[in-house]
Amino acid sequence: MLYSSKQCFNEISKLRFEGNLPAAIECCHDAILAYSEDNFFYKVLGDLYFQEKNYVAASQAYLDHLKRLSKKPEHFKAFARFYRQFNSEAAADVCVQFNEKIINAIKNKEVAPNIHQLLVETFGDMFVVDDYLKSILHKSESDYNLGEIKRFIKSASTNDVCSIIFHQIRQESYYANPKTKEYLISVAEKKSLYLEAQKLVEKIIARQESPNPTLIRTLLRMSRKQQNYHYAEQTLVIDEELIEKSDFNIQYELVHYFDSIGNIELLDKTLKKMRNSAESSIPIARTLYNFYLTFDRFEDAQILSEHIQNLLDRKRTEEKKHQRQDRSEEQLESEQIVWQRVKDLVSEKEHNRQMLALRDLLKGFSHELGQPITNIRYKVQLQQLRIERGLGTMDEIQELFVTILAQTERIGSMLDRFRPIVSSKSVQEFFSVNDCIKQVFTDLSDRLIQSRITYSFREDSKVSLFGDRIQFSQIFYNLVLNSMQSILSKGKIDIRISIVKNTIWIVFSDNGSGIPEKYRKKIFEPFFSTKDPTSGNGGEGLGLFVVWNILKMYKGTIQLNHKFKEGAEFIIRIPIEEENHEPSSNNRR
Repeated sequence: MLYSSKQCFNEISKLRFEGNLPAAIECCHDAILAYSEDNFFYKVLGDLYFQEKNYVAASQAYLDHLKRLSKKPEHFKAFARFYRQFNSEAAADVCVQFNEKIINAIKNKEVAPNIHQLLVETFGDMFVVDDYLKSILHKSESDYNLGEIKRFIKSASTNDVCSIIFHQIRQESYYANPKTKEYLISVAEKKSLYLEAQKLVEKIIARQESPNPTLIRTLLRMSRKQQNYHYAEQTLVIDEELIEKSDFNIQYELVHYFDSIGNIELLDKTLKKMRNSAESSIPIARTLYNFYLTFDRFEDAQILSEHIQNLLDRKRTEEKKHQRQDRSEEQLESEQIVWQRVKDLVSEKEHNRQMLALRDLLKGFSHELGQPITNIRYKVQLQQLRIERGLGTMDEIQELFVTILAQTERIGSMLDRFRPIVSSKSVQEFFSVNDCIKQVFTDLSDRLIQSRITYSFREDSKVSLFGDRIQFSQIFYNLVLNSMQSILSKGKIDIRISIVKNTIWIVFSDNGSGIPEKYRKKIFEPFFSTKDPTSGNGGEGLGLFVVWNILKMYKGTIQLNHKFKEGAEFIIRIPIEEENHEPSSNNRR
């Protein structure tokens, strides 16, 4: 009777469970004859012989299994488990014979190259069959032979490079050949063997009292290329102390790391640390300038471009003074022109951004005002026509008045939302930011209770600003109202205020429905809204635009934390300047 592959396995399992190993082995041989391409039955046969303690037959079955693994390398783990168990139970001479059979199969090319490589990586150099490669592995244990190692690597295959790297990973001593190890890491990175290189870096750093800065930079760089910082986070302590101790090259990688995980605070600290390095270095300053443009820090970019120009001028003066001009005057002038164009482009980009925002604002404002005005005009014209024909009634006129009032209220509501960014009537004074935020929650407390929303306000610092308190409070009215509209149940709003290095930080978060990714780049645009504008619950699309504009008056910024997953989180930063800040002991930290 012909069984399917699954039926064969079920029959073998049944016989094995009943303890009838000879019958199970016979059934397994039949399955191998019927399904010769299915290497699974060779594994099952090896397990059965092993259970029967027939180690010679078990090793042969598993060797046949190994030879057929090229199509399913994921099954190598099963072979590795068997191999370890076999070596712990079988007699020493049987184990030696098994190893010799494996080596002969490798030499006869009966084992696929990828499986051979897995054998070397998992069990070591015993399965390296090339005598010259064996000698290279031995020589790689000393920096004295580094020249020969480099010559070998130039023509070596990827598998041979991996063999050398895994040989180094298995070595206990780092200090015998640090240069060789660092060279192999660089080779692995160039060949995109990131996993192998990272394992070696991890092994080396674990044995160092103070991690080598070059290795730290290499590990972070490879993590960035893979967009996966698992090994870096597992190997390094990435914190403020690392920022402070590291040089520019590591800080460059840290910027990418903190950006990838959305840690704006440490990203900001790293950029500030880099700014110190940029004081005297033109290449560093240019790199930092590019970061500023990437993160939309146009004002910082403008200031830094002027600093770069000063460095170029100073360099030219020094070169003239010491008569070591490496470039002609024409080249220097060309460089100055380029940097002037860059500065102009930054200013032009910011100006264009503002003009586009203004254009969109006016376009949207015209559209939003046009709708209620059109509704009023249509209703009035229709009623006039009905009255002229003697068809109008008092009820219809009353209905017309109701419509007009509703539409004018809609216009008024829109103007109220727009007023904070255009009004010239304001009282300029010092006010407490903390008290201003608390007052917003007090004013909205009834609505928050009705909506079953709780809030917490953590004050790490007391902060004062100079400006219009009423206007500033609109920031938090808008944010709280937005949160109320997005929270579905068991709502919570959290605000934290602190001062970090002359900058006010306000983190505002809620546990609402959050902002869909497709809308995140548009939320600060005027008249952009996901809500129905006729619902009476906002929806004009001016709330966050108002917030953005008010903060601009204080040279502040607001950013959506894209990494926050439990709702929405906004990070507000306002620089502390003498003209807008009232000094007090509570404001220093």
